[in-house]
Amino acid sequence: MTAKASKAATILMIFAAAISAGSVVVEKRTAITLTGIVTDSLCGADHGIKALGDPECTHTCVERGAQYALAVGKKIYVLQGHQAELERFAGNDARVKGHTAGRDTVIVDQVDRLYTEAAGMK
Repeated sequence: MTAKASKAATILMIFAAAISAGSVVVEKRTAITLTGIVTDSLCGADHGIKALGDPECTHTCVERGAQYALAVGKKIYVLQGHQAELERFAGNDARVKGHTAGRDTVIVDQVDRLYTEAAGMK
């Protein structure tokens, strides 16, 4: 057995022992609710025109490989899942509920319209 193979086997044995002992740390995904404008990961908030909320640009960029994202102020969160709902809200305000998957990614559980008291009174 070569030194590399021996080292790899040792690492695998340690990992297997840690799993069986229950000491492997599994990343806890934090529940999060965000409100912002549904956009895409390529253009972010400005779509090259310095204007928020361009549905046509968002749809085009997603068709070309970008991911849906949520612009919350100047921060952009990449959104994973619920593509049909995100497509419907592209360029518009929305509330996204989900779980974090890293610092800038949210696994989407629910997307809905952002309601305000003022809008509800109309």
